[in-house]
Amino acid sequence: MFLDKVIINIKSGDGGKGVISFNQDSKNSRGGPDGGNGGHGGSVWIKKDSNISDLKYYGYKKSFSAKSGGDGKSQNKSGINGEDLILSVPEGTYIWEKTLNSNNLLAVMSESTELLEIIKGGRGGRGNVNFASSKNKEPLLAEAGEKQESVDLELDLRIQSDCCIIGPPNVGKSTFINNVSNAKPEIANYLFTTKEPILAVTKRNFQNIRFVELPGVISNEKENYISGNNFFKHLQNTKILAFMVDIEMDISSEIKKIEKVLKDFNKFLLKKEIIILISKSNKLEEIDRDILKKELSKKLPKFKNNLFFISDDLEYDLELFLSKVLKSINNYVPSNTEEDIPTLNLENKSKKRIIKNNETFIINDKQFMQLADGSDLTNWKTLVQFQFKLKSSKISEELVNMGIKKGNHLRVSDYEFTWEG
Repeated sequence: MFLDKVIINIKSGDGGKGVISFNQDSKNSRGGPDGGNGGHGGSVWIKKDSNISDLKYYGYKKSFSAKSGGDGKSQNKSGINGEDLILSVPEGTYIWEKTLNSNNLLAVMSESTELLEIIKGGRGGRGNVNFASSKNKEPLLAEAGEKQESVDLELDLRIQSDCCIIGPPNVGKSTFINNVSNAKPEIANYLFTTKEPILAVTKRNFQNIRFVELPGVISNEKENYISGNNFFKHLQNTKILAFMVDIEMDISSEIKKIEKVLKDFNKFLLKKEIIILISKSNKLEEIDRDILKKELSKKLPKFKNNLFFISDDLEYDLELFLSKVLKSINNYVPSNTEEDIPTLNLENKSKKRIIKNNETFIINDKQFMQLADGSDLTNWKTLVQFQFKLKSSKISEELVNMGIKKGNHLRVSDYEFTWEG
C-alpha cells in the first residue's frame, strides 16, 4: 500500500522538576539549599531518509512522544535530559501543523533539508539552589518542568523525481519501467493495472535517473477509477514530464487531452519540459515512423525536438530519450513558480503573559507558572517568597499598567491569592 498523506500526533518531552532540598550538614539552621535542576525534555525532529519512498510506516502508528526529562535531586544533582525523538520521512514531504481552523505549513523536506527540529523539549525546572541570595538564604522555591502540549501534524508527500511518466491507461508505462529498472510493476492487458505511483531508478553514465510512473490519466472525470489524476500533486516535484501514448491512438489529440487535464489541475505544470514517448512503435515500419514523426512535428511544433519512438523491447529511440533526460536534469533550473518555503518552528507561537477576567488577573507567563507548580504556595513562607519574586519582576509592572489594585485576585496555575499592592 502506497501512502502519501497521513495525520500524526507528536509531543516533545516535558521538563523534569527542580527540587527543594537543604544540606542538613550545613551550619545554618536548615542547612544550605542544594536542590538540583530538572533535565530538559527531548525534542521532536524530522529527518529526511532516502531509503524510504512513502509514509506507510505512519499508517500503523499515529502517536509519537519524546522522552521527558528526569527530576532534579539533592546535593545539586541535575536530572537526566529526555531522549529526542527522530521521525524519518521521504524527501519531498511537506509538514503541516493542523489546527481546528487552519493548516500552517511548517517546512518542506527538500533536497537541502536533512534534519529539522520541529518542536523543542520542555525546559527543566530550576532547583531551590538557584533562588538563594543574600536576602534569602533559605529558598523554598523551585520550578516544575515545562509541560508540552501535543500537536497534530499532516505529513504530505510529493515525490521528488527526475522524470514522471504519465499517459492514458494501457499504453506501456509499466512495461517501460519494468525494462529500464529493477522495479516490477504489475503488467496486464486491462485498464488501470497500476493503482499507485511506481518509483524506479535507472543508471546511465554513472548517474541515477529517478522515474515515477503514475496510473493512467483520464480526461473524463465521471469515470470511477483510481487514476493518475488522483496523484497529480507528485508532478510538482518532478523535473521533466514524459507523456506516453500508444502509436495506434490519435496521438496529437491524446497529447492535447493530457495538457488540458494538467492545465485544469495546475497550469504551471505545463511550464516544465515535456517529452513525448510514442510506445509500441514496432507496429510500424521505419519509413512509416519517419512519416508520422514529420506529421506530428507539424501538428505539435513545440514538441518536434522531443518526440521519441519506443517499443516493448526498448528498441528505437530509447538511448536518445535517456540521453535527453540526463542532459535536461543536469541543466535543470527551478522555475520561480516552484515554492521556496522557509522552515518554521512550532515554538514560534506566543500568547499574552497576563489576562484580565473581571477582577481576577491570570498570569500565563511560563516561568512563573513553572515556579508556582514547583513550589508549595499553601505554605505562607513560600508564598511570601513567591510574591516577592513576582513584585521584583517585569510582570509586576505589567500588572500595575493593567490596573491591578490591592485586594484584586491573582491566579497563577492552580493557585489564587490576593494582590497586596
